[in-house]
Amino acid sequence: MKTSCSSWSHHRAIKAGRLDQMSWLDQCARLDLDGVELLCNHFPTRDREYLVQLKKACTDRHLVIAMVSAAGHLTTADDAKRAADVEEIRQWADAAVFLGAPMVRFFCGSGQELDAGGPALYEKVRQAMVQVCRIGAERGVVMALENHGGTTAEQLLSLHRDVDSPYLRFTLDTGNFPPTSKATEEKYGQIARCAPHASIVHAKFFNVNEDGSDADFDWLRIAGILRAAKFRGFLSIEYEGQDPDEVAVVRRIARFLKTLR
Repeated sequence: MKTSCSSWSHHRAIKAGRLDQMSWLDQCARLDLDGVELLCNHFPTRDREYLVQLKKACTDRHLVIAMVSAAGHLTTADDAKRAADVEEIRQWADAAVFLGAPMVRFFCGSGQELDAGGPALYEKVRQAMVQVCRIGAERGVVMALENHGGTTAEQLLSLHRDVDSPYLRFTLDTGNFPPTSKATEEKYGQIARCAPHASIVHAKFFNVNEDGSDADFDWLRIAGILRAAKFRGFLSIEYEGQDPDEVAVVRRIARFLKTLR
C-alpha cells in the first residue's frame, strides 16, 4: 500500500489562507508521501494555465496525483440539479485526464434520501451513475464512489451491482459508514464488505495519539482487512479532528501509516 493525503486534511489552514493548493503540495512532499489527492474545493481555478502549473508542481515534488476528488448530490429530488452535478463531475474528469490522475472521486448523495425516495429515486440515481461511469469509460478514468452522506455498504454494493460498470469502484472511507466517526463492529464489517471494490482508501483519523494512531479506530485491524482484500492502492490521509495544528497532526498520521504498508 502507498500513502497520499487529501487536501481536506488541511482544510482549515487553507480556508484561513495559511496554505493554498501549491504550498500544501510542499507539506505533502516534506512528509515523504507517495502521492496526493486533489480536492475540488481547493482548486483556485480549472483554467488550463493553472492545471499546467499544478501538474508540473506535483512532478517537481515527486508526488503522484492519486486522484482528483469531485463532489455530487445525485440523490436530490431536483432532476435539473442532478444533471448539473453529473456535468460538474464530467468537468473534473476532464481535469483529471489532463493532470494524469487515474481516478475521480464522486458522491451519490444522502443515504437517507436514497432510502426515502424509494425505487423511483433509486433508478434516477442509478441512471446518473451510469452516465458518470460512461464519462470515465470514455476517458479511461475510474469513477470512485465514496461512502459519504450516511450511505451504507448495502446501498453502495447495490448500486455497484446495478450500474454494472468496470469503471465504477469505491473510494472507501474508513470513518464514514453510519454512525459517522464512531468505531463499531458493524463499521468494520462494512469496510470488509466494500474493500474488494476499493480503488483508494480514505484513511480517516479523528482523535490522533502522539504516535499517529487513532484513539478510537483499530488501524491494525483495518490494515488487515485491506490486505485480505488484496488492496494495494493509496491510503489517503483525511484528518477530520479538532486539533487546530493540522500540519503537525498530519505529520504524525503519515509517520504512523507508513508502518502499516
